[in-house]
Amino acid sequence: MNKGIVANSAFNAAAGLTLLATGFLCSIFIARMLGPEANGIIAFSVWLAATAALVAELGTGILLLRLLPRLRAEGYSDQDRKGFAAYLLWPVVGSTFLLLALYFLFFWVAENEHWAQASPVVLVITGILFVTQSIGMFTKNYLVGEQRVDIFFRMTLTAGLLQLVGVVAGGLIWGMAGALAGYVLAYVSQFLFAMGLLRYRVKTCGIGPRYLAGSSFILSLEFMVDSIFLNRIELFFLQRYHGVETVGYYAVAFSLANLALQLPIQLSGSLVPYYSEHLQREPSGRLPVAMFSSVVRSLAYFTLPMSFGLAAISHRLVTMVFGDAFAPSASVLSILALSVPLVVACQVGTQYMFAIDKIRERLFVGLGCAVIMVGGDVVLIPGFAGEGAAFVRILVFLVMSIVMLRWINFEGSLAPLGISLIKVTIASGLCAAAAFAVLQSVSGLAGLLLAIIAAVVAYLLALKLLRVVPMGDVAVMSRLSSRLPRRLVGPFNFVLMQLSNGKE
Repeated sequence: MNKGIVANSAFNAAAGLTLLATGFLCSIFIARMLGPEANGIIAFSVWLAATAALVAELGTGILLLRLLPRLRAEGYSDQDRKGFAAYLLWPVVGSTFLLLALYFLFFWVAENEHWAQASPVVLVITGILFVTQSIGMFTKNYLVGEQRVDIFFRMTLTAGLLQLVGVVAGGLIWGMAGALAGYVLAYVSQFLFAMGLLRYRVKTCGIGPRYLAGSSFILSLEFMVDSIFLNRIELFFLQRYHGVETVGYYAVAFSLANLALQLPIQLSGSLVPYYSEHLQREPSGRLPVAMFSSVVRSLAYFTLPMSFGLAAISHRLVTMVFGDAFAPSASVLSILALSVPLVVACQVGTQYMFAIDKIRERLFVGLGCAVIMVGGDVVLIPGFAGEGAAFVRILVFLVMSIVMLRWINFEGSLAPLGISLIKVTIASGLCAAAAFAVLQSVSGLAGLLLAIIAAVVAYLLALKLLRVVPMGDVAVMSRLSSRLPRRLVGPFNFVLMQLSNGKE
């Protein structure tokens, strides 16, 4: 991994973690101040808006990530590329307002058949959130495709602060509706940036409308399948079979699971331009297996210990952060945490398939797993509620990652990667065992903090004893030290060198 991908991944991770932190703080405020039912209504609204926004995107996000680096390499100017972005944005605007009209038409016909009967204004705020998010998301894909992730990071800081202030102030003054309105503020700056792109004259940059339409159509289908059926569709079934309070419990568990998920997801957020850049240099059109292995191992070092450790401390963490009222979320969290490595594996595989233009194959994978997801939810959620939904997610993403891996061709063998992942898994299991043992001995917040410290120490020692980390991975991760505060650079590099097994 070169310096460019490391820098972009670091900024992308920082942006994602900023949103994660503000979103997590907002969820704590809503849960403690408004209770499980209001938390469930807001969680359902946010999910509905996010799902509709992914559908309205029409696959333009991946097109931007793939084509903007290519246009830059072909010598197109900044103005030309902005014109190309405007060319893709206009259909997104049209689809957004079409879906908005259908959304209000549906609930106008259905009258009181909706999830927020106690506060119908939530329907209107959800619609506004959908519009700002749908168009605002275009900004992220444009800036990442242009490899100007530092600008997106600064924009994210502003958005996170606005969201946090908006949710807290809105919740205190206007209750549930005010808190939901605060989420709209998170996308205002991105929405305005995207609308600014529409000022530029539309440019095709030599890319035919037929190619764009074909790619966009397949990508749209793929995004519709993923966003509707694989992006927390279980909330719909939980609301239908058990009510919004159960949705609130599940949402709390899901927000905590994101603590383990978002760092690797954001670190892998710049992989499509990275893959595309290196694939152009390979005569075979396939990535060397060593490059893919480096990406997967680097993500596994973060993902597996956070996943296993989170499962071990789930009950104490839920009750300490959200209160005893949300204790039913703990068992759901312990299962959801174990799905995190599989979700990350699917993210890495999906981005590689997009980079090598296997969009159609990825669509087939999504369709098959959507059937499993819906079928599993229908069978398990009525009897097992959130625990059943979490188990279905593990099953779906396990199948998804295996199928995608079989469709990806590399130059070389993946056997050494498998051995490395087994060792990281063993180290992560010891990490979880250490945390669980401390929790059994020490109660309260002190026990939770000591459990986390013990887990980190046990994990680092296990990595060292098992000789897991090669020098090449140390070199990659050491480049991240330039993004740390100066006081932390020395200890960070010292830990990395201690972990190294001395192999390339």
